[in-house]
Amino acid sequence: MIEALNKIIVVPVTRTIRGLSTEVLLSEDEGMPVACALNFDHVSLAQRSRLGPIVTTFPVTRWSEVERALLIACGFPSHVGES
Repeated sequence: MIEALNKIIVVPVTRTIRGLSTEVLLSEDEGMPVACALNFDHVSLAQRSRLGPIVTTFPVTRWSEVERALLIACGFPSHVGES
C-alpha cells in the first residue's frame, strides 16, 4: 500500500488580505510572522520534496473555515453550511 502520493494539495498564503469568501485569515497569534490569508482561489498541487519546513499548524476547530472557502472557490457555494 502507498503511504503517501508524491504530490500534495497546497494553498498559497498572502499578506494581501482582500476579505474574500475564499480566504481564511491567520494571525501572529497562530504562529504566522504577520497577519495573512490562505487564498483558496489558487489551490494547486506541489511535489512533497519541494516543500519547505512547516511554518505553523492549523487547529482542527478552524477546519470548517477551510471547507467553506474551498467549496466556494470550487464553485459550490450552495453547499456551504450544509451538514
